[in-house]
Amino acid sequence: MFDERSILTALEPEKENQTPEQAEEKRVDIRFPLIIIRTKRFSKIFDWLGALRASHYISWVLLILVPFVAAIALYLIVNSLIALLNNPAVGEVTREMGPQSILMLPGINPMLPIVYGWIAIAVAIVIHEGGHGIIARNVGFNVKSSGILFFLFIPIGAFVDVDEEQIKKAKARPSLKMLSAGVGGNIIFGAVCLLLLLILVGGLSPAVNGVYINSVVDGMPAQEAGLIPKDVLISIDNMPVNNTSDLQTIMNNKMSGDTVWVEVIRGDNWQQQYSTNVTLTISDNRTIMGITTYDLQTELRLENYRTFSIDRLAMYMIPPTLASGLVPYSDFLAPFYTHSLGSAWVIVANTLFWLWFVNLNLAIFNALPIYPMDGGRIVDVTLKRFTGNRLSEKTIRRITFGLTAICATLILATIVLPFIL
Repeated sequence: MFDERSILTALEPEKENQTPEQAEEKRVDIRFPLIIIRTKRFSKIFDWLGALRASHYISWVLLILVPFVAAIALYLIVNSLIALLNNPAVGEVTREMGPQSILMLPGINPMLPIVYGWIAIAVAIVIHEGGHGIIARNVGFNVKSSGILFFLFIPIGAFVDVDEEQIKKAKARPSLKMLSAGVGGNIIFGAVCLLLLLILVGGLSPAVNGVYINSVVDGMPAQEAGLIPKDVLISIDNMPVNNTSDLQTIMNNKMSGDTVWVEVIRGDNWQQQYSTNVTLTISDNRTIMGITTYDLQTELRLENYRTFSIDRLAMYMIPPTLASGLVPYSDFLAPFYTHSLGSAWVIVANTLFWLWFVNLNLAIFNALPIYPMDGGRIVDVTLKRFTGNRLSEKTIRRITFGLTAICATLILATIVLPFIL
């Protein structure tokens, strides 16, 4: 992610030769490969929301929140570097996913689904930039325009063009409130989505429990008896099979040539029940029927998500596309659960997850002290406020860019190291 305002600032000099009327009329600004669409239609919304007393209190909350987000961001980067250096498996996962996994672009990044990913990115950017616009009006800054930024025909961001001259002349507090609004807005919105996701998952019920049949070996007894992949084995000789341990215990007490009565369920919503006799055989000194299995543990997986704690927060950041065998709302596990919302619960759950995931990542990245992103600008304004009389503007700028260089180096290291080590 990036700060769209930095791109817009870089394009400003080309507007110097325009008259105010020309600048006003230029709603679509093409600077190949960038296309900028500007509008003032949202100004009334910013004015209305910014005038609310609640916006004043919220701005204080966001201002206090952002330093904690920045600290978490730095911790995550350093922790990632330590993990890469100490655990080769971490780098192996990154290499397997490929360099495209670095880009937060749905359809290119293998983790990000196209539909959910683009919806989440669009919403996250609107929340981020909308936060800037609302708090800007709350503290008295003018919002000149807002709009969408495209790379060719791909939407890559939104922006709120706050009067930079007012920001430079203003006291530190209103500037910091406005700069904190984007990151803080993403964190709060993401947290709400996570809470709703936890409530939704808490309402799930296992549709089936048993042992999932991954595959059936050709020519073995299970295939001859009519068992097929994706069946769920629920009992053998009328003894329940809740997990692979139950299955193993039963099989350990059988011998080659024994016939067992096997019950499985299959089909849509697991409504079809199929029962058959399977004559066991032996392979590698083990009594088998010729299947490979997976332990569903549907109830246990639900308990993992219903028990929320800060030290387990990382679990709620695992994308369902990356750990389909662990996340209840992944494409693989979702069919094994039911909800009062009906089949729509899967869509709602995945939408909430990706909104939470993308908003969190956007907030973390923008909170880093990297200029000209929000975190870097916050550092710059803070230094000017508290050391302006003791340090020159040139020194403050050197400190700001020094922190930017350090953070950029750490991020670059986490990207490059997996492909070097």
